Amino acid sequence: MLRILCLVICMMSGSVFAQQPSDLYHTEVQLTESDKAEGLAKKEGLINVLIKVSGQKEIAQNEVIKKALVRSDRYVTQVSFVEYDNASRAIKLGYNSKMVLSLLTQAEQSIWETPRKPVLVWVVNEHNYQKSIIWEQSNNSLIGRIKGAANERGLPVMFPVGDFDDVTSIEITDLWGNFKKPIADASERYNPQAVLVVKVRGNSSTWTLFDTMPQYLVNAAKKPVEGRASGAFQLTTMVNDVSDYFAANYTKHLGVVASQSEVVSINGIHTTRDFFKIEKQLKQMNSVANVQVNTIQGDKVTYTLSLLGSYQQFNDELLSKNSRITLTLQAMETEELLQPESTESNVFLQSKATETSTVEDTTIMTDLDKVAEESLPLVHKYQFNSNN
Repeated sequence: MLRILCLVICMMSGSVFAQQPSDLYHTEVQLTESDKAEGLAKKEGLINVLIKVSGQKEIAQNEVIKKALVRSDRYVTQVSFVEYDNASRAIKLGYNSKMVLSLLTQAEQSIWETPRKPVLVWVVNEHNYQKSIIWEQSNNSLIGRIKGAANERGLPVMFPVGDFDDVTSIEITDLWGNFKKPIADASERYNPQAVLVVKVRGNSSTWTLFDTMPQYLVNAAKKPVEGRASGAFQLTTMVNDVSDYFAANYTKHLGVVASQSEVVSINGIHTTRDFFKIEKQLKQMNSVANVQVNTIQGDKVTYTLSLLGSYQQFNDELLSKNSRITLTLQAMETEELLQPESTESNVFLQSKATETSTVEDTTIMTDLDKVAEESLPLVHKYQFNSNN
């Protein structure tokens, strides 16, 4: 009776795990002996989280992401340390989900949508010419390796527990031959949204992914996805390939940049050489994600900057890297943005004013002033000294 109860609990916990997305914004990193071990771990941790959220293994090569990694600690919200008897000390890190998504938006990257499809994984291992199904309860190292790789990619997986129903509902030959009907029947009780059959033979493995729910597997129009891997990291390669498939086919575009933006104007830019030099410098700054040129009026250029940090961080970096630029003024651009549209509109306002009382007129003008002030962007003004 106790054995049956344990199997039921194991099956229930496996299903619950698979139905929930992996904890995308948390990771664990082993610490090195370096004096900068914690800082390096936070950087590695942010890369791990970005890979899980975006679904892209090479996300750290993006230029905007590279800049953010310089200040990876600003994304960290939780820190704890873990001691192991047979392994190096590790650090557990949690990252701010809103800031991570904002960073990916600034980098113009898509994400692997959530909630993600829970995948039921059937594993058949051939050893010494004998084939066997690897069950969840067997504590086989193959299961642990697949789970570890899946956690690193944010792929929700579960495994059949190997109870009486499992053992009697499917044969090894059914899995080895990819026979859809018995695979579908045996998988349905776990309620997955995709089924993965993995066949391991020494240092090589083949896999077949049925990207559909078991009840539709037999007659599904979508062809199964197949692959193979070899070497010491064959299972990690397999999980990466499957994750890449899902990330590519279930992508969510984050849309327009929804991060902190600031308007900056720089006076004193007299030559095209200075214009392109300053623009290049702005794009290379660690605190800047994107640069957009708004207007060019005489020797003044106005930019909209998408920032990776605060305006103060940007200002400090700009002034420290370019001694020819100085901060001159921060003011509302009221003179440029609030010009009357025409003389006729002014006449209309004056005629309306004479028809109302002084109190009503004052109220209207006050409301208009408030609307105007709320709509105006704050412009940070700088001076470029081209003679230095």
